[in-house]
Amino acid sequence: MAKHGVEKTSSGPEVSQLHETDTGTLTAAQRQAFATLLRGPFISVDKQPEIFRTVSANREVLAQQLDNLFLTLIVDDSAGVAYAKNWDTDIEGSRILMRKHPLTFMETVVLLHLRHMLVMTSPNERAVVGEEEVFEATLPYQSATGNDKAAQRKKFQAAWNKMKDRSIVRTTTTEDRFEISPVLRLIFTAEEVAAVSDSFASLLDDDDDDSGETVTHE
Repeated sequence: MAKHGVEKTSSGPEVSQLHETDTGTLTAAQRQAFATLLRGPFISVDKQPEIFRTVSANREVLAQQLDNLFLTLIVDDSAGVAYAKNWDTDIEGSRILMRKHPLTFMETVVLLHLRHMLVMTSPNERAVVGEEEVFEATLPYQSATGNDKAAQRKKFQAAWNKMKDRSIVRTTTTEDRFEISPVLRLIFTAEEVAAVSDSFASLLDDDDDDSGETVTHE
């Protein structure tokens, strides 16, 4: 574990003062890791191995810095994922730095399906899915579009592109196959997933019982 302000490297100790008037206490590598945590949404050992290793090796120092901003550091070495989140405890006068991004109904459906596929896979194995199979899994929740495949595809594609942009799914060497990021094991609790899944099940039941009226989910 590197000590605060000094980080041992193969070329010797790394000092924390980066220029003459620098008063910071973190090394350059620690600062880069800290800034990446603040940018979000998460750090993956697959995409940013050096930064992830810095976070893992300096978690106490970085966690202390994040606590000063009312943020908590989450590191899962086995999953190779690290991220910062707002404190679970509300503190009067604190400011929310990590803004929550509301999900559309379709984005939520896609996320829940991806998480389901992830937890069905051994933690030691990669969870891989195809875009088309995920699209097919969303169709029962798209009753508002009737049989309009173009409209269904458009809604799904917007959600799917968001998953790719945020690295929730990543391309593989096989065409049209995507690896699900293990971060989904961490950001949703089992209770949260169960609550949303129950709500979606109720929506499907309502659609089955509907006598012809259109039900809009978004």
